[in-house]
Amino acid sequence: MDEQQIRLSLTNTPNLLSKRLTPQRDELKLTRGPGRGQWSAREIVTHLRDTEARIFPKLYLIAVEDDPDLRRVEGQPPTDSWRPDDLTLVVMGQFRRLRQSTLSLLRELPTAAWERRGRDSDGTSVSLRDLAEYLVAHDAEHLDELDRVLLARNAMPPNVFPRVLIGI
Repeated sequence: MDEQQIRLSLTNTPNLLSKRLTPQRDELKLTRGPGRGQWSAREIVTHLRDTEARIFPKLYLIAVEDDPDLRRVEGQPPTDSWRPDDLTLVVMGQFRRLRQSTLSLLRELPTAAWERRGRDSDGTSVSLRDLAEYLVAHDAEHLDELDRVLLARNAMPPNVFPRVLIGI
């Protein structure tokens, strides 16, 4: 993927979430998984938010430092204002704000900066591009999962075409 495709894909994710979740007024449909051990829509959005909160500091360090040790930002909570009982739409808003920070950073980067690298927590060298592409793939996986959950809970808005077919 080129940089523009990455930024476009990352921009679209909050919009796709909003189209699916904002029309739903029954929080119970969003907080219950379709089956035992399966994530709910809220848990998926929470996971997306938490992943964004984990990746953004790494992107930032790589952008501003030469070969940073990314372990410095591992496990640091991004904020203490998040509560486990926040409504799904609140969590989605938190994710949107974090994603806007990521996009602001990526928009300002010159092309060469996408290849800047840092040392990740497992000792491997990771580029800014690697992390951005990871977010794109991660988004796609969980947007598909979200659609499966919404279809199974009969919570997909009627004007939204699912990314997946139920049962696949």
